[in-house]
Parts: sequence; structure tokens; C-alpha cells
Amino acid sequence: MNNHLNFSQTAKAAKGRTVRSRGGAANLFDPRGFFTVEHWRNGMLLATHRFKNGIVNEGKNSILDVYFDSGTPITTWSMLLVDNANFSSLAAADTYDDIDQAGNGWDEFKTYTDNANASSTTTRPEWAPDAASGQSISNSSQTIFDITGSGTVKGLAIVGGGAASDTKGDHAADGTLWATALFDQGDTAVVNADQLKITYTVSA
Repeated sequence: MNNHLNFSQTAKAAKGRTVRSRGGAANLFDPRGFFTVEHWRNGMLLATHRFKNGIVNEGKNSILDVYFDSGTPITTWSMLLVDNANFSSLAAADTYDDIDQAGNGWDEFKTYTDNANASSTTTRPEWAPDAASGQSISNSSQTIFDITGSGTVKGLAIVGGGAASDTKGDHAADGTLWATALFDQGDTAVVNADQLKITYTVSA
């Protein structure tokens, strides 16, 4: 899935001409994100992967509501892992409420503890970005998953809002799914005591 939010001040005329706004320059608001994942085992870096995300429709609607219709800003975001088990597909129409539910194309991988919350077994690690700069926002402190058993991770997602979006397994309708992504190098097999250290960046 490769969906980008694209606001443009250009329009295509009937004959294919590009019509520019009165300001003269074409200004694009085109947020796109990518993950950088370090896979650690026994204190050794096994691999580093960098891959793009897809912004789902629910995420697009959320940002439009906040900026243009007095929607409630989401101040805390969390990261979750997509399980290879029972996976069929990601879709632009995926929603937070669909996570782990019948008919959804993917489930959450939950075999880890949250390094930032006293090795919590229940919380999803927070994605805590620094202030935006140069039309980009990212977390300088990596989001860390401490893996507690063997399994295969298929990808990642960013979620927020609601009363419990920082809780593993939560899929209440008040939460928001912002973006999803698959490892572009293929599925990632993990074992007990592995760590996934992740940076997520959104640019516009």
C-alpha cells in the first residue's frame, strides 16, 4: 500500500495544461513517512531496514478534521507490530477498530515488552517525535520493542487517540490508525531477547 495525502495548488486543464494558483508557484502538502528499523540480537546489530509507509484513509480524515473542522488533536502516538500469522494484506481502508478482528487483513504481534515503561507487558511503545523542523518530524529517541518469544514480524503501524491506544490488543472505535507498512526486505524472524529499535519520520 502506498497512499499519500496530497494537497496541491495546481489543476489539470482539459487539454493537459497545468494551471497554477494566483500565487504563481505550485505548493504541495504531501506527507509521507518511513521507518528505520534496527534488529538487535545478543548485543549485535543483525540488520538495518528502511522502508516507506502508507497513510490510511482514517489517518487522512483525522488530520483534516483537526486542522479544518475543530477535531481533537492526538497528543500521544504509539507503535505496534504487524504479525505474519494470519496476514493477507494491508489496505487504505484499514481502521483502528479493525485490528485483530475477523475480516481484517492483519493481526497485531504482541510477543514483546515495552522497554520505555518498566518492561511493561501490556503497553505499546510510544512514538514520541521531536518538534517539526524543515517540514519533517521524527523521534530522536528510538522506539524499542523487547521481544519475549519466537515469531515473525511482518510490518509496523502507528496508532493514537482514544482511551487505550497505548494498550496491546486495543481496537476501540475511539482510536485512530495513522499509517501501516510492511518490511520491504521480507518478513523478520525474531526470538526471545531480540530488540527492534525503530525511528519513524514523516516529511511534507
